[in-house]
Amino acid sequence: MKLAWLIDTTTYIDQNIDEKDLFVVSLSTIIEGKPYKDTEFESSKSFFDMLKDNGNGAKTAQPTPQDFIETYQQIEDEGYTHVIAIHPSSSLSGTYASSLSNSKSFPMKIHVIDSGTGSYPQRALIEYGKQLYDENKSFDEIVNKLENIKQTSELYLLPRNLQQLKNSGRVSNSKYLLSSLLHIKLLLKLEHGTIDLELKSRGMKKIEAYLIKRINEMIDKGVTSIGVLHAGNEAEAHIWKERILTLNNDINVYVEPLVPVASVHTGFGTIGIGWINTTE
Repeated sequence: MKLAWLIDTTTYIDQNIDEKDLFVVSLSTIIEGKPYKDTEFESSKSFFDMLKDNGNGAKTAQPTPQDFIETYQQIEDEGYTHVIAIHPSSSLSGTYASSLSNSKSFPMKIHVIDSGTGSYPQRALIEYGKQLYDENKSFDEIVNKLENIKQTSELYLLPRNLQQLKNSGRVSNSKYLLSSLLHIKLLLKLEHGTIDLELKSRGMKKIEAYLIKRINEMIDKGVTSIGVLHAGNEAEAHIWKERILTLNNDINVYVEPLVPVASVHTGFGTIGIGWINTTE
């Protein structure tokens, strides 16, 4: 078995992930009417600078069918016999459906996973799959384990303000105005494919305490790696990292940029915290 991994730019790729056998299809970000491939930004900083200055009303676009056809063709041409594709929640993006549809034109054995999540938990899912492959697990074993373990993913989002959530239609105008007047802060949760309001509070103390309690519970249940994500406010992400390490200094805490699609919809300054539990 020669196994390829297909992902998209809802997964953050840096030096922490092994790019061997990894293929990436890019989503696009549309800022002030101009489309940019996520892979075209020189750095995360250049993207966040643009989002900060011109992000109100920004939109995202999924990969085209041709993007998938070309990438699956490249995988076939390079001699891979099996493919595992991992994409964001199908409730939030059509990327999964497009990948699945276009995969059927190719002869490799392909399994397309609706991860139900994105960003760090999605990266952790891929890394776990690569670990299973290195342990010589069969294709079906890897697929079954990934389909089961994805159910343990949690991703919490703390938007700095609700402007972009209002622009993207996730918060109504009335709720936006009321929340702005009362300085209401929101904690959102992406779990099992959908984003829901987990908690709202005047000020951050209640939300911070809630999150710390939840993180501590999940560490007790076996979570060993946690991602702290930021949409341009890295210093705040490092503060969260230190808070988590005070709970358990043996936990791996990764600070990384929040992927463009999530940053566009939640706005500049958002903090995200997420994980999957590979011990379950």
